[in-house]
Amino acid sequence: MKKLTLAALVIGAFAASAQAQAQSNVTVYGVVDLGIAKASGKTVEERENHASRLGFKGVEDLGGGLSAIFNLESEILADTGAQKGNLFDRQANVGVKGGFGAVSLGRTKNLVDSAQARVEPFNADGVIGKVNETMMRVGVSASRVSNAITYHSPNFSGVVLSAQYVLSEVSGANAGYDLLATYDNGPVSLHAGYEKKVQTASSAVKPTMYVLGGAYKFGAAKVTAAYAKGDTKVAGTRDLSKSTGKYDAYLLGFIYNVGSGDAKAVYGKGKKTVAGFSDIDTVKEFGIGYDHHLSKRTDLYAYAGRERVTSVTSYQMGISHKF
Repeated sequence: MKKLTLAALVIGAFAASAQAQAQSNVTVYGVVDLGIAKASGKTVEERENHASRLGFKGVEDLGGGLSAIFNLESEILADTGAQKGNLFDRQANVGVKGGFGAVSLGRTKNLVDSAQARVEPFNADGVIGKVNETMMRVGVSASRVSNAITYHSPNFSGVVLSAQYVLSEVSGANAGYDLLATYDNGPVSLHAGYEKKVQTASSAVKPTMYVLGGAYKFGAAKVTAAYAKGDTKVAGTRDLSKSTGKYDAYLLGFIYNVGSGDAKAVYGKGKKTVAGFSDIDTVKEFGIGYDHHLSKRTDLYAYAGRERVTSVTSYQMGISHKF
């Protein structure tokens, strides 16, 4: 079977768009984001803030309050035009929704990890947010999960309950699961989540983590905070390149709407517990930035951050467009 390329898929999608629209509501969407970044000891590079992507999502009314849903999303390296990873590495799922909520099967966002976007001012992206993203995963979580069954409940006065069951598809290896509760009502948002990571082999350990977070908006300002604790179930070492041991991490964020944009600031700290040693700092991050909204879909951004454990200072500026 010939390999299906992203270009061929896009051409085929547009060619069949008239027919698809007649059968269901299909949306083509995406982000193109690129800028210039410089970190201590590294050369200047073109890199993204938000990952550039191309996606297709749709819904079909099945009657009786029931709808079929799907989402396919691919990541693109805007500086080269190349496809990153598998064709639909970001999203590849199908499901149904109705009065009971929504259920989907396939590759999608990790429930617990995705809650970071609720509290990380830089949306866990760019030269600043990516450091905090890894830190708040506390050696356990990841961005995406495959072979998942994901459920989101209806909204109960601001409360949404979500669950994710991740099949290992390996004989003798345990499945994983995520649980997440969110609350959004007026200026207040809260979340709490627990993850037991899927095993990739029958002899693999079973890492676990939990996370708590919240935000409060008053006037033009918004403050956020989150705490995460993880246990890799592997004896820790002092080597920071290895995700072993037990981790704790927290972050504090601030967003202020000023002019035609948003000023941002974040502080994060992570540590690892290793037997026989004092707790070892893994991350001490401080970042500031500004997003200038040229329109509802186009932003200019400028960020600066300092990670003190590795003594790295980073700068980034660029443009992001959503369609």
